[in-house]
Amino acid sequence: DLMKSFSSIAHKKNESAREIEEALLYLGRLAGTACRHGIPVDLPLPLGMVWKRLTEESIDMKETLREMDILAVRRLQDGDDHDATLVTDELLATQRRLLNSFAEGISSVLPVELLSAFTGEQLRDIMCGNPDIDVEMLRRVTEYEGYNNDDDVISHFWEVLREMTTSERKLFLQFVWARNRLPLKESDFDAPFKIQKDTKFIQEDGDCPLPSASTCFFSLTLPAYPDKETLKRKLLFAIENVTTMESDYVTNDVEVGEGWRGL
Repeated sequence: DLMKSFSSIAHKKNESAREIEEALLYLGRLAGTACRHGIPVDLPLPLGMVWKRLTEESIDMKETLREMDILAVRRLQDGDDHDATLVTDELLATQRRLLNSFAEGISSVLPVELLSAFTGEQLRDIMCGNPDIDVEMLRRVTEYEGYNNDDDVISHFWEVLREMTTSERKLFLQFVWARNRLPLKESDFDAPFKIQKDTKFIQEDGDCPLPSASTCFFSLTLPAYPDKETLKRKLLFAIENVTTMESDYVTNDVEVGEGWRGL
C-alpha cells in the first residue's frame, strides 16, 4: 500500500535517529571520495539491502532480511505472526531510511544515476576492494632496492606473508600502506610496492633491527635477516605493535573545522 511504499519517509524520527542519519550521510561522502581517489574502504555492509539497492537490482526480501537479522527471519518462518510482520516491516523501513542518508552522501561526490550500470557485487568490489589480501598480485607489483627477487631474505619474506592469517595480512598492509585492502587488479595500483634493504648492521649479540615502513611511499625497509624464523618474528612484532603509522591521519584544527566541505 501507499504507506508501506513511503514508509522510509513517513517513519517517526527522534534525535538519536537524526544523529545516525547524519553520520551515515558523512560516511557516504567519505566512501564516495575514497572511491573517486581509487582507495578501497572496508565497509562490510549487507549486499542486498545496500549494494543491490544502490544499483537498483531486484532483491529477495527474505534473504535481505537474513543478512541483517536472522532472528526476525526465524520468527516469520514460525507462522503468520502479525507482530513479527510488523517488526519486520519496521526494521526494513528503518534500513531504507538509513540507506537514503548513505546514498545522499555518496551523491554529493559521485553521480549515483550511473550506479545502475553495475551489479551490486560489482559496486561493492569497486568501492571496497578485495577483502582477501592477494599475495601473488602484491608480489607482481613489487620492486626491490638493494635486493634481488631471488635473494633468500626475499623468498623468506613472501613465504611468511603467504603463511599469515587474513587478519595478519591486513595488519601488514596497514603497516606499509595505511590501508587494509588491496585494489582489485594490478592496473589499479597508484605505485608499486617497494622492498628496500636496511643497511643497519646486526648487533654483536645477534639481535636484528625491526623492519620499518613508509606508508606515503608504500615501501618496506627490510633488514637482511639470517633466517626465515627471525624474519617472521620481527615482522609480526612490528605489524602488531608499531603504531607510529597512525600519524599519517593527524589533521589540524582547520581540517577538522571544515570537515567534508574541505574535500
